[in-house]
Amino acid sequence: MHISELPTPAVLVDVDILRKNIEFMAATAKKAGVKLRPHIKTHKMKNVARMQLEAGAIGLTCAKISEAEIMAETGADDILIAFPVVGDIQIERIMNLSKRIKLTIAFDSYFGAAKLNAAASKHGLTVPLYMIIDTGNSRDGVLPGETALQLAREIESLSHVKLVGIMTHEGHVGKARDLGELRELAEDVQKKMVATATLLRENGVKLNDVSIGSTPACKCGIAIDGITEWRPGTYVFNDVNELMVSGSLEQCAVSILATIISHPNAERANLDSGSKILTSDLSKCRDGHGFIKELPNATIERLNEEHGIVRLNGERCEIGQRVTIIPNHVCPVINLMNEVFAVKGNEVIGKWTVDARGMVV
Repeated sequence: MHISELPTPAVLVDVDILRKNIEFMAATAKKAGVKLRPHIKTHKMKNVARMQLEAGAIGLTCAKISEAEIMAETGADDILIAFPVVGDIQIERIMNLSKRIKLTIAFDSYFGAAKLNAAASKHGLTVPLYMIIDTGNSRDGVLPGETALQLAREIESLSHVKLVGIMTHEGHVGKARDLGELRELAEDVQKKMVATATLLRENGVKLNDVSIGSTPACKCGIAIDGITEWRPGTYVFNDVNELMVSGSLEQCAVSILATIISHPNAERANLDSGSKILTSDLSKCRDGHGFIKELPNATIERLNEEHGIVRLNGERCEIGQRVTIIPNHVCPVINLMNEVFAVKGNEVIGKWTVDARGMVV
């Protein structure tokens, strides 16, 4: 089928670019001497996860137990849930999946570790844990250094969980204004992580892994001595946000096929792609709700559910014209879709199910 035969709006995945992105990160991780454990939050598809595993990933990262249950069907037998889990229902499902595969759980409190310990004791299991460290993203996690050591000491008495690693998500490095600043921020994060790991080990904590996870930081290829694992996610597809300092349009594997449905005046046009497909996320590096490849000077200035309102800024277009949009933030775009269309050039070669969309538990 030719792309022109697809109804719009539709999400397209360029398979050749996708494979190049997967191979690039696998090669970069290998060169840096670290294990690659990609986060599936971006693609949420079993077939893409299999591509990553075949390219050398040692396992997968998920945010939810429901995602991990689905990704276990890929053949992945080593999965990290990089999210502090405290809910009883989720923890029970974690125990059940832990009987089938190696499942490591992130935590950042004694409360969370103790709940996991109680459930593991009931099931006769010992659950490996990663402690979340806040290296500047100001989300979850304990501060590096002494605060991390204090939490490690607090959980020493828990007999059915085992602290095996520390992890961080250095999302704040994406605010870098250029490649030089990105590298500085990435190195600062890694130094904090390695210093914390050293402190814990000097106090008797036998850590195996020191894990970081951010596509921009990993693309730099920097892994100072002591970093053992990368967990990038967005790199498989890339998006407008990733173009700011660490990418190009040629590395964007996902685009949204849209149609211009009205052209009320010389400065405005409307697309059939609104917030139900583009999401409301704005970009860190340019105005608007996505980049229209065929109208590079235009701005998608606002969205309704079904409409994308475009300020043309001198660009010319016609009603019925089809355009392709690079989304600002690709992860929520994929999560809105039941399926995407795999393409090579202008040919549609398949329809891929978004297996783990809507997995909130």
